[in-house]
Amino acid sequence: MDAAGGDDRCRVALRTARSIGRTRRKLGRDALIVVGVTGKYCSGKNTVTGLLVDRGFVEIDVDRVGHDALATEGRRVIDEFGPSVRGDDGRIDRKALGRIVFGDRAALARLEAILHPVMVAAVHARIQTLRSAADPPPGVVINAAILLRMRLDALCDTVVFVRAPFLARLRRARARDGAGLIDVLRRLRAQSDVAPQHSRSCADIHSVENDDDRKRLLSQLESFLPIS
Repeated sequence: MDAAGGDDRCRVALRTARSIGRTRRKLGRDALIVVGVTGKYCSGKNTVTGLLVDRGFVEIDVDRVGHDALATEGRRVIDEFGPSVRGDDGRIDRKALGRIVFGDRAALARLEAILHPVMVAAVHARIQTLRSAADPPPGVVINAAILLRMRLDALCDTVVFVRAPFLARLRRARARDGAGLIDVLRRLRAQSDVAPQHSRSCADIHSVENDDDRKRLLSQLESFLPIS
């Protein structure tokens, strides 16, 4: 790395450290850091989250929070979308619901209006529980593809946007989900509001490149997060 590049990296690290320092002073010396991890389909959000969990962070998996919200709000969802989304066991048939909302933005917006407030409240409550613990972790990582759409970035000190080359994402999608090109393109089109410019919070936003080199990925995280 040349001197200019090194100077730039130092400035980024210093700026973020100062921001985190301000947050710690505001909330208390032992305040935990809240990091949001987002990015498009198969960019490597779970990989980044795993690196932080390995260093003591506690993960809040927003997909799992969504499953819980769907269970608790099942009656409202059935009232909104009809009995066709109710399975034989009385619970929501996720596949039937998916056929209705994915590809229909208006229907998806109706579902999100039911679930997202419940999910955001659950994430906030989990953070508060960890923050008030007798022995709090060094940080919390919110793992969410639609972090910005849900405005969960408002709960974060730092947001990590994970990027990856398209062909790498396509390869991962095929290996993990058996998804073809059309499926991948459809999912990416549904994530048009994932990019950092859609953030409305004061959180620091940093992009990292995930090219399957975990050592390089960790080095990028260490350049702006106090995890080394």
